[in-house]
Amino acid sequence: MTGFGTSGRRIRQSASLLALGALLGVAMPTLVHARPASSELRAADEATAKEFLGVWAVSDDQNNLFNLRLFPGGKAVSTVGTGGVPLAGARHLTAEAFSDQGRWQLWGNGVRIDFRDGWSDWIYVGPSGLTHASWRPGQSRSTVPSNFGTAVKLSGTAAEAVGIYRFPPAQSELPPYTAALLSNGLAFNNIDSRAGGVWKLVDQTVVIDWISGWRTSMSLAAGSRLQLQHWAPGTDRNGPPTATRQGTMLQ
Repeated sequence: MTGFGTSGRRIRQSASLLALGALLGVAMPTLVHARPASSELRAADEATAKEFLGVWAVSDDQNNLFNLRLFPGGKAVSTVGTGGVPLAGARHLTAEAFSDQGRWQLWGNGVRIDFRDGWSDWIYVGPSGLTHASWRPGQSRSTVPSNFGTAVKLSGTAAEAVGIYRFPPAQSELPPYTAALLSNGLAFNNIDSRAGGVWKLVDQTVVIDWISGWRTSMSLAAGSRLQLQHWAPGTDRNGPPTATRQGTMLQ
């Protein structure tokens, strides 16, 4: 991945963090306040931050894929990370497994995301390129992270599709449900007893086939963005949908 580099921020470092940085092969920041940055340094920080905005594919401490979306302004949302992916959707995910929210900040030569559940993720430029590391809840962020892996930044329409959504179901008497789309093509919801599925892109439309037999399509086109079409199990997928609804992305 090209275009990533250090921000050039002037940060004083303690001996313990310098030792950790030497171990990881990167420059480690500290919690000591940095000296006021010049306008040039602030501009460099802003440019670095923009490079990290977007959707990332990383893995947890059990090597389960999860996705991170970093928004402008410091907000971050994880997608199916806490408990991994249980049995490919054979049972419900917990609310925490669906997603967690956090805040990101520039940290060292990357960004650190601190989540509400106590985990911290760090995406940075290491010796071998873009790297991901995590600290467990309660673990000092000045110690060696609990796990390391590759960080991959997603792009294009697939990156636009990955995330957490609120879908109104076909049945008007039922409340909206949560749906998650992962970058590996898996989908999950909290409405079906068997809550998994798979999704694919057909031009600018996300097509989700759920284990339950339902099919949901979601438009990513500008004029009909997040418009949903549901087909009940056993209905003709080429025929009229069972219901048309409007979805929303959770941010």
